[in-house]
Amino acid sequence: MQYVYEETDTLDKRCYTTFKLIPEILMEHAGLALSRAVKKKLTCKKSALFVCGMGNNGADGIVAARLLHGTHNVSIYLPFELKSELAKLQLERAKKVGVVIVNDLIDVDVYVDALFGAGLNRPLDEFTCKLLERLNAKQGYKIACDIPSGILSDLTLSPVIFQAHETITMGALKLGLLNDNVKDTVGKIKVAGLGIARNQYETPSPTFLLRKSDLKLPIRMKKNTNKGTFGHVAIVQGSKEGAARLAGMGAFHFGAGLVTLLGEKPKKLPIYLMSSEALPKNANVIVAGMGLEMPFDEEALKTLLLSNTLPLVIDASLSHHPLITEIIASKKPVVLTPHPKEFSSILELTCKEKVSVEAIQANRFEHAKRFSLAFPHVVLVLKGANTIIAHNGELFINTYGMPSLAKGGSGDVLSGMIGALLAQGYTPKDAAISATLAHALVSQKFTCNNFALTPIDICKGLKWL
Repeated sequence: MQYVYEETDTLDKRCYTTFKLIPEILMEHAGLALSRAVKKKLTCKKSALFVCGMGNNGADGIVAARLLHGTHNVSIYLPFELKSELAKLQLERAKKVGVVIVNDLIDVDVYVDALFGAGLNRPLDEFTCKLLERLNAKQGYKIACDIPSGILSDLTLSPVIFQAHETITMGALKLGLLNDNVKDTVGKIKVAGLGIARNQYETPSPTFLLRKSDLKLPIRMKKNTNKGTFGHVAIVQGSKEGAARLAGMGAFHFGAGLVTLLGEKPKKLPIYLMSSEALPKNANVIVAGMGLEMPFDEEALKTLLLSNTLPLVIDASLSHHPLITEIIASKKPVVLTPHPKEFSSILELTCKEKVSVEAIQANRFEHAKRFSLAFPHVVLVLKGANTIIAHNGELFINTYGMPSLAKGGSGDVLSGMIGALLAQGYTPKDAAISATLAHALVSQKFTCNNFALTPIDICKGLKWL
């Protein structure tokens, strides 16, 4: 895992006071990292333009241009009068070594956005929006310095955002780079060192970016075992029985020793899945909500879910039903797996807050964190382009998901996978983290046309992780 921060000014100031690293030292390292990224895209015949703003982000771009000048064809465009004293000093240095300053955008092979960085705290004016539109319309590789211009420090967005192929973010990861609504904007994200080891620059944060190494597969190490060793997942079957079947397949393929679908026996069922009208006595977890069309027998379902101590995985239709309030109030271990529309319903039912899907998507992190603090016994899996796992104020962000997962049934498989890990002894938080990682990484390994991935492909792909 890697720490993620809402802002890094505090970390910079800590470098000044604790390590006696003056701002100019950090700036030189930021410029060096940026120049290296640009250099990878340049040959002797290619050129780069650094579009630099009035503050220290612009100064980082000026430093990078100076470092590349002499061996590469680079120039600087300054659309605003410089305000930062360091930026003025860096521009003087760049001019002395001969860096070309141009008066407007020119056609080059690489464009570098060094306009604002993470400190942007105001909507962009008309001139800047038009400038970004012109930049986005240019052909060529685009690199953002720290954070693409147009993403504000409060995570809101300007009408126009620089469309980067790559973002070189300074010092540490910023939360603004990981929201769903900028996933197509930030490109590949790389963290630049600022003259000190990253583990010294950073301080503990309650927000984390998940890495592939955080996946803990349920590999079977113990030899003296039987099917009961690996748990029994019970899945509530609704009128749309295919959803429960997919969840059952996900649970079985992810290591559960036994999987039983609760309800009337469906006509067609994979031979490794069982069916029962009653909860098996040896069940370890209940998964419910998928394919559960309303109306249904509320009292029977309430008794099934709450008359025992089994952990629950709740998905889909139950997100819209008042029963969700009783489930959460029961204090049972619960994993919720909503998409944004379902989460909007959950917030209205449990917190009496009417929050639109658009408002949730604008700042998923804030809504997920507040919900997790209100219900610390619940693990929230807020699905999306970057899935968030929230628990007791901590956020774990999974950026590995692919558009190939945008298919009916993908979420059903995920719920079953979480249930499988709970049945095998994982904590709810760890089950959510590892299941979402496995689910996403399978989609990355799918090498055929990305529109063709099916829920069954996800189940089959688990064996190759």
